[in-house]
This record gives sequence, C-alpha cells and structure tokens, in this order.
Amino acid sequence: MQTVDPNSPEALADRPAFHNRLRDFGVAAASNGEYYYAAGFDNVKQVLEDSAHFSKEWGSQLAPMERGIALNQDPPDFNEFKRLYNAYMSPAGVKRWAADCTRIANEVIDGFEALGSGDLQHLFGKPVPAKVAARAIGFPEEPVEMYRRWTDSFLDAMIRDPEAQQRIIAEMYAFFDEQFELKRQRLRDAGVTQPGPEHVGTVLDDSLTSVLMTSPYRGRYLTNDELRRTIRGFFVGGVDTTGALMLNTLASLLEQPDLWEEVKENPDLVDAAIEESLRLQPPAMGMFRGAPCPVQMSGETIPEGARVLFSVLSANRDPKYFKDPDSFRLDRKGERHIAFGIGAHFCPGAWTARMEAGIALRIFIRRLPKLRLTAPVQYYDAINFWIVRHFPAAWD
Repeated sequence: MQTVDPNSPEALADRPAFHNRLRDFGVAAASNGEYYYAAGFDNVKQVLEDSAHFSKEWGSQLAPMERGIALNQDPPDFNEFKRLYNAYMSPAGVKRWAADCTRIANEVIDGFEALGSGDLQHLFGKPVPAKVAARAIGFPEEPVEMYRRWTDSFLDAMIRDPEAQQRIIAEMYAFFDEQFELKRQRLRDAGVTQPGPEHVGTVLDDSLTSVLMTSPYRGRYLTNDELRRTIRGFFVGGVDTTGALMLNTLASLLEQPDLWEEVKENPDLVDAAIEESLRLQPPAMGMFRGAPCPVQMSGETIPEGARVLFSVLSANRDPKYFKDPDSFRLDRKGERHIAFGIGAHFCPGAWTARMEAGIALRIFIRRLPKLRLTAPVQYYDAINFWIVRHFPAAWD
C-alpha cells in the first residue's frame, strides 16, 4: 500500500495536487501510521454510504470519542435522531434567521469599513459566522473572542494534539451547560414541567437548542451529553467552515478579476460561485470514520479498527464525474459535488452555510465593490480543512 505524508510542505502548499495523487492510489496509508485515506468519488461515496464498514459511532475526529452519542451514530438509529433537527435546519427552516445574518454582516462591516484595508478573516470571516451560529443555536452573540479562541484552537489541536482538543471541548461543554440551565430555569419560572414545541419562540427563544430541549426522543428528553455533542457539531463546524466558504469563494473571484467583475455585474451568479468554491475548495476536505471490520477497497485491505479519512477534495475533482475538474467555472450544469457529504450524514448545516455565504457575498458586492487582495491568502496547516488564516485585502 502507498504511504503518503499529508503534513509535508508540498502537500500543504498544494492541496489539490496532493489529493489528486491520492485519487490515483484509491487507498493510502498516512506516514505516521495513524489512519488511512480513501480517495476518488466512488471510494468516498462508499465510505459515506456504507456504515457497516465505515462507522461514525466513535465520531468524525481522528481520536475516537463519545461513542454512540447523538451525531455519533450510524443508520438506522441515526435516522431517528436527526429527525429532531432536520426540519429546523432545512432550506425553508434556516430562512428564519436570514434577517439576523444580514443585520450581523452589515454591523460587522460598519465596524471596519473606514479602515480601508485589513485582514478579512479577523474582521469578517470569524465574527460573522460566530455571531450567526450563536443566534441559530440560542447562545449570546457577544462573546465572539471566546468563540474565536475555541474554534482557532480546535483547528490547531484536532490532529496534532488530541489531549489539547479534549481540554477545549471540556471548556466549551461547561459554557454549554450554563446555557442549557438558563433555558431550563425559564421553563421552571413559567411553570412548564413537560416542555414541547409550543414553548419554542414563546417561553424559550426560537433556536436550535430550544428545539432540541423540547423534542422528545425515544420517550424522553435529550441528556446533557446528547445536547452537548449535537450543539458542538453545529457550532464548531458552522463557524469555521462557513467563514471559509465565504472567504474561499471570495478569494477565487478576486484571484480572477474578470470573474469578480462578472459576478458584480450579475449577482445572480453568486450561488454558482459558491457551489464551484465548495467543489474546488471544500472547507471540510474530509472527516474520519472507523472500520469495525477489515474492508477491501481499490485492491487494498483496510484493517479492522482503522481510522479512515475520506478525501472530499479528491472526489470533487474526479475527472470521471467533472469536466475540466480543476477549473473554477460559473457555467457548470448537472455536476453535483459532495462537499457536504452524501447519505445519512449529509451536513445538516449545509443550507445555513449556503445562505450565509450568499448574503455575505452580495453585501460585499454592494458595500465594498473595490475589494481586492493585497497579498496571497494564507490557510491553516490542517490536513482535512481548507480554512483561511489570513485574508489581506483593501476596499478603499
């Protein structure tokens, strides 16, 4: 079996080339021996759909954790769990906070527009999705710096230092528990002993946490462990990946000024630009699954107990499924990427991310039409995320 080093300077400097090479192998072993790659559209699709051989029971991180809790389940059990939030996070459901997203984006730009230049990751790409995620989840918008520290640390520690990641999670969960208790106290103050959907938007705020706390699951309410794991998935995933979607799309347009001008002249192309960015620069380039038994793939054997990292980037650039696969084009039709996954664990935040990115890009076009890069965009050295670290730009 081929061995690859995803942390090599070459791999981190040119992610598409590295993942295209993975696709040629189909299956490869990471050089540190901790996990295996599955690459190419067909292999990635198999990983995402075949939970008997590629399980999410131990989570989607490198380090197995929180076995069988909430999002860490396989079908058919997971199908029952996701019904709790599916309607709330549907394309129609997420429109309930579109106005808040517009308000937040405009307020954030109000705060830095007069600067004329700066780092859009720090100024916009982190605070806007953090505030929107807080609004959707039912947390306060104000502690942006705390949210920023959590998510930045999570990116840095996810692969390199699982123990540090666990410390971050513990800090997050303590805050989550405080927020859960505030909502429970509101219910107690209102004399509600059997909360239900009718208390969302009345006694409680209209938020995902309120929905989860008032929705019976298998004849009971969710435990704190189940609430924590679910909210963490939406919050950590939603902040960094949504911010990356906004700025990755913007970078692709600004790096090709003719495309930026085309989109400015026809903002209806924003949605096509977002989808092409998702295909070429997926913020989550892949997540982990576990192999509960040996499995054959591309003529290789992935052993029992292995962690498997599926390469979305290699799938989305697979020439078997995409014409001119490495080019950013606004005229693609009928070529469906899998940046948000496929099957039972299709990303529940997909519609929120698309909505936020669309709102943000249209606001940039309207308010910062002279926007331009002043230096190359820099990214985190993360093997499975394509997240902006610095976005140097000017708009005066």
